[in-house]
Amino acid sequence: MTETRKIGALDGLRGYMALWVFVTHITTMATLQLQKYDGLGMLFANGEFAVGVFIVLSGFVITLNLNKERNVGDFYIRRALRLFPVYLVCLLASVLILNLSIGVLTDYPWSAPRLMDRIQYLQDSRDYFFPHLIAHVLLLHGLIPERILPSTSYAFMGQAWSLTLEWQYYLVAPALFWFMTWIKSGYLAKALVVLALMVVSRWSPQSTFLLSYFWLFAVGVVLAQVYQGGQQGNGSRRHLLEATVLLLVLVAALKGVMVASVALFGLSLWAITSPAGSFVHGLSHRILANRFAMWTGKISYGFYCSHMVAIFLCAWLLVEVLEVRDRFYFIPELIISSLGLAFIFSTLLSRYIEIPAIEFGRQIVSNRKLRRVALPVGIAP
Repeated sequence: MTETRKIGALDGLRGYMALWVFVTHITTMATLQLQKYDGLGMLFANGEFAVGVFIVLSGFVITLNLNKERNVGDFYIRRALRLFPVYLVCLLASVLILNLSIGVLTDYPWSAPRLMDRIQYLQDSRDYFFPHLIAHVLLLHGLIPERILPSTSYAFMGQAWSLTLEWQYYLVAPALFWFMTWIKSGYLAKALVVLALMVVSRWSPQSTFLLSYFWLFAVGVVLAQVYQGGQQGNGSRRHLLEATVLLLVLVAALKGVMVASVALFGLSLWAITSPAGSFVHGLSHRILANRFAMWTGKISYGFYCSHMVAIFLCAWLLVEVLEVRDRFYFIPELIISSLGLAFIFSTLLSRYIEIPAIEFGRQIVSNRKLRRVALPVGIAP
């Protein structure tokens, strides 16, 4: 099995994390009485762990990309066309159903955890419409302090709080990559960089400012460079395991429960790159590389961006149109209908928006490379 195919199994992990985020949102929208930081709510109503895995995975994949694509302009073109098209379509959909979303939440016949919080950030989205819209179109809303623009982190589409972090990271990723590459003394020194970033994250003005999660992106960078440092032989796997354990200890000491995100990614990476034929290799690929996991991973970005639109539309249909008032029926009906609609949305987004945009980015970069190769000939005397 090629290394590319092994790493490709991480798409399955991406798919499962997208489903986990959906679960944490649907439980509260379905009025299940789960508290985000208490008991089962830590698992079923708290999406931070799943998003944490996304962030580590992003740091990992971007490092692999930068190792192959050294032209910064090409990197920005491809990443922008990977991130923005699907996001902007879902942002438009979220804006169009803004009043519908506020109305259905206001008319909910039951109480639910964080219900008033959702209503508040949606109302702030409407009250400060154009400032929020401009900031969100640029995907830089996470840089605007909440005291200046209320609910800036969660306006319109709450899950976009992690997408602004992603775009902020892309803007500085080449610098971090070059700095980490410059450090030649192994993973220990690079882990100390992660430690320093964890310390300074305490001074981040808000959670959607890159400084809050820069350390988590850096975890992915370290693991990618350790992985790339030796893809052959037992030494590389030993170093990968050692680096993962070291990072787990540091994160557990300074960030507590967020160690779960690092553990999920690090152990998944270690497992899928285990020797072919081993029990760990077979088990990890049965879990992460089965057809459902890989399909879900393929559409995971569209699913992440569109699932709240699906949930709000289904909630509106059940509460306002069908006038469901029995929670016993409302909960399963909302979960099943929202999941089905989110899969439909994400499949369409993947086929008609995401994949064409990625291919368009590849074509632009390919043409730029051809022009760079031809330039010396064109200017020769």
